[in-house]
Amino acid sequence: MIIRRFTGGALFLVLAISLSAQTMTKGPYLADPEPGHIKIRWEVDKAASGRVYYGQKTKLKSSVKATLLGEEADHFLYEAELNDLVPGTQYGYQVKIGRKKGDRFKFVVPPDSDAPCNFAISGDSRSQPQIFTKIIEGIAHSNPDFIISMGDLVENGGNYEQWDKFYFGPAKDLISNRPFISTLGDHEGSGDEGELVEHFLFPELEHEELWYSFDYGMVHFVSLDYRHPDSEKMMSWFEEDMATSDAKWNIVFMHRPTYNLGGHRSFWGNPHWPDLFQKHKIDVVFSGHSHIYERFHPVYTAGNEDWPITYITTGGSGASLYEAVQNPVLAYSQSVNHYADVQLDAENFILRTYEINGTLIDSLLIGKNDDGSMGDTYLESAGLRDELDIMGVFAGPISWSIESPPLPSRPAYKKFGLNAGPITQPVEFELRLSDESLEKYSMDPFTGVLKPGEELEIELKIRGTGGVCINPWGAIDPPFRIEAHYKQGEIEGAVLGKEIGMRSWGE
Repeated sequence: MIIRRFTGGALFLVLAISLSAQTMTKGPYLADPEPGHIKIRWEVDKAASGRVYYGQKTKLKSSVKATLLGEEADHFLYEAELNDLVPGTQYGYQVKIGRKKGDRFKFVVPPDSDAPCNFAISGDSRSQPQIFTKIIEGIAHSNPDFIISMGDLVENGGNYEQWDKFYFGPAKDLISNRPFISTLGDHEGSGDEGELVEHFLFPELEHEELWYSFDYGMVHFVSLDYRHPDSEKMMSWFEEDMATSDAKWNIVFMHRPTYNLGGHRSFWGNPHWPDLFQKHKIDVVFSGHSHIYERFHPVYTAGNEDWPITYITTGGSGASLYEAVQNPVLAYSQSVNHYADVQLDAENFILRTYEINGTLIDSLLIGKNDDGSMGDTYLESAGLRDELDIMGVFAGPISWSIESPPLPSRPAYKKFGLNAGPITQPVEFELRLSDESLEKYSMDPFTGVLKPGEELEIELKIRGTGGVCINPWGAIDPPFRIEAHYKQGEIEGAVLGKEIGMRSWGE
């Protein structure tokens, strides 16, 4: 029989080693993919030196020491930068902290600039981690090279605890093997002005200006900061960045949509950014913010008929779903939890969008010729952008909330400014209650003409015909909406506002 006895000093040493052990609390996760280069990050609960061991075969012969990126909530974020890798090749890696080696993972090195690629798309995953977990499972089944996200990874970006609950926890098995690249969402930007999202995802940037670009294979990606729609600095950066891109495909992704008819009715960046996208021949603009899936028919500006742009809102990865609407300018729209997958090469951009259960709900093919010009089939599906710009003038203002409820004895007054924005020709319009609202409410229609460069002050008087209730979130029951009917030359149509709520509960 072997009897082990510990002296007091030996027992103290054992306890000291146990108490000083470090626990990995986030990660590892991949970041900053470039041809022949990638970074691996992780967080621990105690400051500790670490190394990453990596190699192309079973034996991980190479290693690099990690550096400390920063500290938050008494936790420490480290990063190891791997260089001189073989593009397009699979590597294995393992993180060692102190004397302890972690699990083995693998990644594929980003390829050279002439290579095709496959990436997944997610947006607004905050709030319901059980849904985001299923989205992650679906994305993994698609086996993408990497993922781009439209932001809103957590409910409150300034709340440290939420980053594990809503993002690092559900996504851990995916982000250890594939880069997950996000734009800034407003739930990150408003929580602490973007400081924590900078800490975890963008340590090389300043949290006040979170815009950037990167290349993956034959695609140039540009991520914009939704907080700066009128920033000349971001516009100048975008122009300079695009001037250096010779990629086969150019894609913009950001949080708030430039065109959006359901959900928030967001028309971000008008009148400047749609013209910049057109000028620099962006292929597709992805966004989130409205928790729906919404794809517009491709649009171009007069004189640029050979280069239409497709705008897509994809915000259904976990946040509570919003209303989707149907309109002739939309190729597809649905309020549904979803993710999307893109496969592209020099000739074809193929997007497939799936419900959470894997059912295909939408697809898009953009073809290009050998000289980089758009294919005939895609061009034939495109139209002028002018109608989207007209819709953007009305969609937000007719959806804004009111200060008092519309009662039989006391009407509600909805006052707002109607700004012509990007329109270049006069627009005749009429504002009226939607047909389903007429049973419980009355309002005299408002007609007018909006001219370029003009702003009109509008006042609508809405009266209820029966009992009206208001819930704790400011929703008015029975609900009502306003429609804007417009006409500009041969363009004629309508845009539906969202159900109007009470301003005292916030916009």
